[in-house]
Amino acid sequence: MAAPLGRDSLPEHCSYGVCRDGRVFFIDDEARATTWLHPRSGEPVNSGHMIRSDLPRGWRKDLRTTGPVSS
Repeated sequence: MAAPLGRDSLPEHCSYGVCRDGRVFFIDDEARATTWLHPRSGEPVNSGHMIRSDLPRGWRKDLRTTGPVSS
């Protein structure tokens, strides 16, 4: 992720949403506009999650790499 995504990292008048492919979009309520770029960093952000049609409804594939999973 190119920029932190917490609500505290966004200006008060902004919020965000996540598309089915994991891309994050930002909503500027004052300007009534959307953008793919984080309002503070100017960089695109990917959530690390993707909703895939081959997974059961409501499931998401996690694309983040966090190291090996122990059993």
